[in-house]
Amino acid sequence: MQAQLMSTHTVASADGTTIGYRKLGSGSPIVLVHGSMSTGEQWLGVAEHLAQAHTVYIMDRRGRGLSADAEDYSLGTESDDIKALLAVAGEGAALLGHSYGAICTLEAVRTGAAVSSLVLYEPPLPIDAPTAGAALADYAAAVEAGDGDKAMRVAAEHFLRISPEETEGLAASPLWAGMVELSPTWTRELSEIDLTAVLVEEYSALSVSTLLLVGEVSPSHLVGASRHLGQKLPNATETVFPGQNHFVHVMDPAGTAEAIAAFLRT
Repeated sequence: MQAQLMSTHTVASADGTTIGYRKLGSGSPIVLVHGSMSTGEQWLGVAEHLAQAHTVYIMDRRGRGLSADAEDYSLGTESDDIKALLAVAGEGAALLGHSYGAICTLEAVRTGAAVSSLVLYEPPLPIDAPTAGAALADYAAAVEAGDGDKAMRVAAEHFLRISPEETEGLAASPLWAGMVELSPTWTRELSEIDLTAVLVEEYSALSVSTLLLVGEVSPSHLVGASRHLGQKLPNATETVFPGQNHFVHVMDPAGTAEAIAAFLRT
């Protein structure tokens, strides 16, 4: 695989907030939107592969990485940020969102963003019950006390809904330190996720061509949300990654990129 030159840029969102992004490759454009507790850097491996045939734009969502922040926050501001980057990418851009980033992309399209296709990797929509619910208070208290490790353990049990053994494995991985550092950014995002319960049916009716990426061993509520969309969306296909979970883009960036590229070629 030929290495791609990467450059960094910024664009102003509707409220004036500076949104940073990385650009690499050439060809039809695709915008990548990362999930909670991460930055766009988590998608660099996938982007390197996609850049062989596409111009890839990897945004840092507001409040982290290359991007600034603002006092006012909502799913609407996230949607505006995505629309600002889509305007840079130009007509015919595809749009990918991971986890909460996938909810942000759904909201962008619901509110008028024009995209050629949509890739959703396990949006944590509150299909049967709130994603955060009452446990959000314990999480927020740990964050307020400056105990990011405790906050992440609350999150692992109640939001990620993984086993104690899986939690310890995640805590021992290179991902944990970054998650702990970014734990304050998740409080407001979790609040917004639970508010989307009234929007699920609108998301489920979007007509854009959509690829659902699902890890075979991802938490059941994430698989369930994807399956709900798969049954409702009028123009959706699904790719399941055997033996993988919510972080297949980190574990197998080449395989993730190939699944996306194959969809974009159809």
